[in-house]
Order: sequence, then structure tokens, then C-alpha cells
Amino acid sequence: MSEKARTPKKTLTVLALVMITTGIITSIHGAPSMAEYGFSLTFIYAVVALVFLLPSALISAELATGWPEDGGVYVWVKTAFGERYGFIAVWLQWIENVIWFPSILTVMVVVAVYGFNPALAENNWFIFFAINGLFWALTITNLFGMETSGMVAIVCTIFGRILPILFLFGLALLFLQDGNPSQTEFSWENFVPDLSETEKLSFIVGAFLTFSGIEASASNAASARNPRRDYPIAIITSAAVALILVTIISLAIAIVVPQEQIDLDAGIMQAIAILLERNGIGEFVKFAGLLIALGMLGEVNNWIPAPTKGLLVAGRDGALSPFWQRQNRHAAPKTILFFQAILVTSVSTFYLFFDDVQIAFWLMNVVPTLLYILMYVLMFTASVRLRYSHPDVPRRYKVPFGNVGIWFLAGVGSLAGLVAICFAFVPPKIVSEEERTGYVLVIALGFVIFAAMPFVLYALRRPEWRTSDSDSSENPVTSTLK
Repeated sequence: MSEKARTPKKTLTVLALVMITTGIITSIHGAPSMAEYGFSLTFIYAVVALVFLLPSALISAELATGWPEDGGVYVWVKTAFGERYGFIAVWLQWIENVIWFPSILTVMVVVAVYGFNPALAENNWFIFFAINGLFWALTITNLFGMETSGMVAIVCTIFGRILPILFLFGLALLFLQDGNPSQTEFSWENFVPDLSETEKLSFIVGAFLTFSGIEASASNAASARNPRRDYPIAIITSAAVALILVTIISLAIAIVVPQEQIDLDAGIMQAIAILLERNGIGEFVKFAGLLIALGMLGEVNNWIPAPTKGLLVAGRDGALSPFWQRQNRHAAPKTILFFQAILVTSVSTFYLFFDDVQIAFWLMNVVPTLLYILMYVLMFTASVRLRYSHPDVPRRYKVPFGNVGIWFLAGVGSLAGLVAICFAFVPPKIVSEEERTGYVLVIALGFVIFAAMPFVLYALRRPEWRTSDSDSSENPVTSTLK
């Protein structure tokens, strides 16, 4: 028998929800790749925000306020299409994080050591041990529940994300005001991107990853003091703040770092170093790097527990054995958290097989993005289905314009995601001609294998794994889909 499920305490305020959600979706580690587009990055971010972030935010707000219990995307898709598809959705949300964690932690380590010893950024073994030490430490922190996690999120997001980005952009404006030449031209011709530059197309996929994850904060809705009131406010506020922050930090990099010199993992620190040196305060590079790293620390900390909660709910519905359903006294899914850390360590060995850290880094951005987009297609489809199968469920927030509105947003978001999947298979310029076939093969295999795994795992489930406190009711209309 599994341990008795514990209900999270309602400890999260609106501020904590905003900070957690902003920390989740303000993923600045992709800013250097977008900076390669120059001024047109503003156009790309605006379009991706309009066709992907906006549908994700509004649909997540409706679903989370209609079904605010723990489980997030698993509960939504399960209610619409049955437990099998709910499990597939939460698996995709969870496994993409396992693959993505090493890439964000790489940038975090690089910015932290940049002012001390930049050469360490190219040392595969150092990167491997550093990111694993950090991840295991954060995993242990998250064993103490959402109250501790919420406090970490507020500190890391404000002091390690919002304030450093505003400061960096302010220095970039002073850089221009002092008469220094901009590395990107601000003109109408450069506002619209040139999509014929195919070696940059996969960087647009990075914009989708930047704005992904807003639905993951729904797993925190059950920990909010008033989920139906607080969550819509937090999610819409966070979306607006995230768009502004990622745009201005990418512009700051594009203004001061020549495009041909931008490193995908160190581009942020390249810009900071140039700006601080020009202002005669180069000695603060070390401190700036540590602050940026703090913000990324908060981002990873926010992501560690979020998908595991949905996976735990799926487990209690019988998708996982009692061993995986164990929680500690803080309602943290301890077994899943420890296993997640083991998988991250395994995935991070990828660095040891690539001479170029940047290629390994980019692969661990592209593959999880493809998996995540599949999850979004399931979520968008479920939102439409629930409008018809559960019209009477009270939703404090509803997507405007009735069923037409939900159809439109779900359709636009799904179509945008499918276009991004196509872009992902175009190798970026950091991949040499002789490596391109291998690059595409790795993406294709990773995509197919990880997307197929939840079907296999669900087929292996056993009836006795379902716990007594799990809601075993099915939607009678959709139960035949199982």
C-alpha cells in the first residue's frame, strides 16, 4: 500500500504565485540565441507571445480555476479524454524537464564562473560535476515542501532575475547614449526577420521554450490561499512581465555583442562584461554573474517540484506502483524527486560525449521543446473538449468569446507549436556540415523514444496500484478512449 496522500498547505500568496510563475516562464538562458536575430528578435518574441504564450496563459487560467486541485495538466487531460491521455500529457511535461535541466544549469554554472575562470565553461567534466551538485542540492531543498520553495522563488526571481535584467538593459541604453555603436541596426527593415537564413530557424524554437511552462504553475494552485481568485491574477501578470524581461535582456546582448561572437551558453556574460568594462566597473563582473546565476537557481527550483505533482496524482490513479507514490510529511513526492535527480545525472553525461559543449547544450534545449509542444497540443485540445463535456463546471476565469474563443486560441497555439517542431530539425550554424545528419538523427530518436515511453508504461500498469483515496471516476463520454 502507498502512503496516505497528503494535502498541501494553502501557504502561497498572490506575490509568491507571481514570483514562482514569472521564474518558471522567464527563461533567459535562451536570450543569446535570440540575440543572433538582432532587432528582429522583438518581432519574433511578440509573435510567439501572441500565438503561443497568450493561448497558454488564458487557457491555463480557465482550466486551473475550473479544476484547481493538485495535478494540473494531468487532471485537465484526464477529465477530457481519460487517464491514459492524462498520463501521457503529464509524462511529456515531466520528461522534458529532465532533459532540459542540464542545459539551464549549464548556463547557470557558466555565468557564475565567468568572472573567475571563463575557461571552465569549456571543461566538460567541470560542467558535469557542477550541474549535478547543484541539482541534488535543490532536490533536497524541495523535500521540505512549497512553503520553503515559495520563499526561495521570491528571493531568486526579484534579486536574481528582475533587478539584474533591468540593470543590464539600463547599462545598454547608457552604452548607446554615450555614442557607442550598436551591433544591431534599429530599422523597419531589420524588425521583420529574414526566414531565409535557415541556420537561425531552430533558434526560434528557443523562443517557444522560453515561454513554455506557464501551465506548470497550476500545480501550485492547490497551495494558493484562494486558487480561483489568485491564480488568474498571477498567471496573466507573470506572462506580461516575462515578455518584457526576455525581450530587453536579448536586446541588451544584441546591442553590445557582435553576432558572430555570441556564445549560446555565455552570451549573457559577454554582454555584461562589455557593459561593465565600458562603464569602468569591470570588477563587478563576478558579482553580476553570481546574481544572474541566482535567478536561474530560482528557475530550476521552481521547476523541480511542479511536474512531479501531476505525476504523483497520475500514480495514485494507478499509472505508477505504490513505491513511486510515496510522500514525506511535507507532501513532497520524495521517491519521484530522487529518481528525477538520478535521471538528470544520467542525461547530463551527454556532455562527456561531445567535444563542443554548445552543441550538447542546444540539443538539450531542442528535444525537450518538441516533447513539450506535444503536451500543449493535448492541453489545448482538452480545453476545447471540456467546454462541451463539462460546461457546468464553475470557472472563475473563462476564455472570452465563448466556444469560438477557446477554439481559436487552441487552434492558433497548436498550429504555432507544429510549425516550431518543423523548425527544430533545421541544424543551426554551430553544427558543421559533417555533423548535420547526426544532429537531426539525435533529435528524431530522442523525440520518438521519449514520446513513445508513456504508452509503454501505461500499458504495464496494474489495477492494485490505484490507491483508495484516488478518484477513479471516469468521464462516461470519453472512457472508451482508454
